Amino acid sequence: MLLLPPIPQLSEFSWERFSQQWNSLTLQTKKIADGAGQGEEFKALEQQVRQCVLSRDITQLKNTLLKRKGVRVLTQLWIDKEEVRKGSLNEETIDYIQAKHPKLGMSSLMNLISLVYRYFDALVDGNIFNRLTQWLNQQIEQRLKDRKNTSDTILSVLNQAKWLFDLTAPKALVNLAKQNHLDLSEQLKKLRLNELPQGRFLDICHAQYYLDTLKEIPVGEQHDVLHELLKQDVATMPFEEGKRIGHIALEIIIDRSAGAPSEIWQNFVLNLAGDPRIANTATNYRQWWKPIGESRVKAVTSWLAREDLRLFLGAIEEYANYTGDEALNRMFPARKRFLEGLYEHGFVRNTRLMLGTNAAKTVKTVLGNDLKINYINLSGSQETHTSIIYLDCGDFHIVEGSHEFKLWVYMGLPSEKLIDYSLSEFTRSDLIHRFPKDFRELYPNGNFKDITHSPTTWQNRAIEFLTQNGIELDLEKLFYKDEYRRYISRYGLPVLGSKEKVEIEVEVEAKTEATQSLESLILHVLDVYQPINSNSITNILAQEFELRKSVHQVNFALYSLRTKGRVTLNSEELWSRSL
Repeated sequence: MLLLPPIPQLSEFSWERFSQQWNSLTLQTKKIADGAGQGEEFKALEQQVRQCVLSRDITQLKNTLLKRKGVRVLTQLWIDKEEVRKGSLNEETIDYIQAKHPKLGMSSLMNLISLVYRYFDALVDGNIFNRLTQWLNQQIEQRLKDRKNTSDTILSVLNQAKWLFDLTAPKALVNLAKQNHLDLSEQLKKLRLNELPQGRFLDICHAQYYLDTLKEIPVGEQHDVLHELLKQDVATMPFEEGKRIGHIALEIIIDRSAGAPSEIWQNFVLNLAGDPRIANTATNYRQWWKPIGESRVKAVTSWLAREDLRLFLGAIEEYANYTGDEALNRMFPARKRFLEGLYEHGFVRNTRLMLGTNAAKTVKTVLGNDLKINYINLSGSQETHTSIIYLDCGDFHIVEGSHEFKLWVYMGLPSEKLIDYSLSEFTRSDLIHRFPKDFRELYPNGNFKDITHSPTTWQNRAIEFLTQNGIELDLEKLFYKDEYRRYISRYGLPVLGSKEKVEIEVEVEAKTEATQSLESLILHVLDVYQPINSNSITNILAQEFELRKSVHQVNFALYSLRTKGRVTLNSEELWSRSL
């Protein structure tokens, strides 16, 4: 493996002289390429070599390679024909050619240079890349040794700048461009490297430059590099450690954005990878989200909570305005402020948007472009205009909807189905009957409240319920100024309930609370047996702790723990403790 010299050493090279020599190289290469393949005899030899490789007639191939023209044809086919490259570019063939032709013809040498730069890191299988670059360096040194005047050939450039044959060369070129305060294209042009055969080497140079630029542009701002990275051939380009260029771009954007992405950067993420809130077995999830880690998935999920909230509120407002529903119009500002206030508190971790057919059309009207986020279909002829949103607020959960849908507040996950991304459709019955039933089964002593949107009391009922259950609220975030003063005048400030009791119930040692006890034991099981599936957890609970629960109840508790960030679920449906 050739070693890349440090950047200071790179700067010592006379790049102006090298540029002239690279220009000479490209002119010679073009001349050779223009003359290659001409004539019926050459074409016939190409067909003969190709047939030998495909039929695995090694004897005949070796006889052909005894001639310099045979080597020239094979090296050209290595560039042009994948089946020939796969069938004959190996160490045995290289050894044979080296033995029979200690000094290659110039055409064959130029072919090998083109081969290395066109396929570059795609040649790393086995030891081929190293063998090719060692072979090239040996041939170049030999030619320079045999010539009295070495300045009349570009081979001296390659002989001095051996790092150009190293896998680290693209990164070195990007660093050199920065050092010289040049755009990458300008740097490549200065060295005449832009005239090399288009292929992996130049692709990697550009990709490395895009990613380095992405790390440096102002957070959240538009830049041409975003457009380049969204191109399918760029985004899917292999990069390093099994990841693609798109994966690295996502990591940079998500990490740099922290909790407050701009619309431009959020749209970049969604356009490249789609909404992460899908089943972890889905192709798009496995392709784009799994490789970048669950913590980044959670970050983007948090971003999209605000987007879901915006679309939900937009759908209600648009419908109220379109239909002239005076009651809904009167209620809308207060509901909007209340939900946005919960987000401003920092409570909202995740959301799921549910839309009837016409509500979905309304959302798309509000957007003015394609809907990039995923939503659940609300089925039923009575629900076409209905829009509903589920908010995961950590210690409490909310389900809120339009069209006389009540405000539901739960002190726990209402149903694991709300966070099951393999489900794509709910009914009103699910939300007002099935999920409350699920909640009672999982939390026998759990609290929840369904609140009718009465213009004068609904906020007070919601605030009292939350504060009685230990949730501390800043009321100024939940009301507009005039409404806040009226609320305080009428109800006063809420008295926080027995917060100490709530905190104790959250502790693992709270054995009196059935759900917390179940969650505690599940965490103990995971400490010993992880990773493990839910069926096995259920069996261990019964055998070792004499706690007999259904798989449904165990799954419910697991998903509840997942929303709290205490456990993780991988693509093989195995559960583990969060780090």
